[in-house]
Amino acid sequence: MRLIYLFIILLFGGCANSQTQLFMRTMMWGSQLDISWLCISGDKIVSNPKYGANPLQIDRELKDNAKNVATFTRSGNKMNVKWGDGRVQTVNVEYKNGVLSAFDGGLCSVAKPFGFKAFPDRTYSGLASYGNVTRTVTLFLGKDGRFAEKRLGSVSGDGITTSGAAASSSASSGTYSINGNTVVFKYADGREWRTIGQPYDLGKGEIILGDQLFKVQ
Repeated sequence: MRLIYLFIILLFGGCANSQTQLFMRTMMWGSQLDISWLCISGDKIVSNPKYGANPLQIDRELKDNAKNVATFTRSGNKMNVKWGDGRVQTVNVEYKNGVLSAFDGGLCSVAKPFGFKAFPDRTYSGLASYGNVTRTVTLFLGKDGRFAEKRLGSVSGDGITTSGAAASSSASSGTYSINGNTVVFKYADGREWRTIGQPYDLGKGEIILGDQLFKVQ
């Protein structure tokens, strides 16, 4: 009897772990592609996990990223979501063949993991704009697990409340590692950046890291 009870625990416990799913969510704001991530595990959602998704570290997310962690219930195409900072939302959702395909106006697709442990000595560039703020990142990813990064940020005036422009730049290097959809960058100065990414399937070798699309230079 004890063996049967233990088997049931292992069976359903394993299923619960295997039910964690990561989705890439995209929306268009004018001509700008907005990229975010949803990790769903049981009755919990983590939006843009701070510590990656392989594995999803719920305890750390609740401690350091609570505003992006929620519990939810679903009724048809409505999802009632309560976030860790107290916000309560009812969002529209859509499912295709039982898999989430839209969340709160954004299209969702199951994230495709990287199929390798290192990039083949390749330089990428990414550009993102948020209103009058522009961010450009050039990223070299080596097959030896090393990276070099250059960032340029600028803020332009609107000619009414502000004028002119301001810019900043930085260069960094270090090592990186890949585990499924999670990429960990360890900088030479001791900083660490964990982000979620995936290949971007347009046949051009592009990738997504965090909220940014990177093209091969």
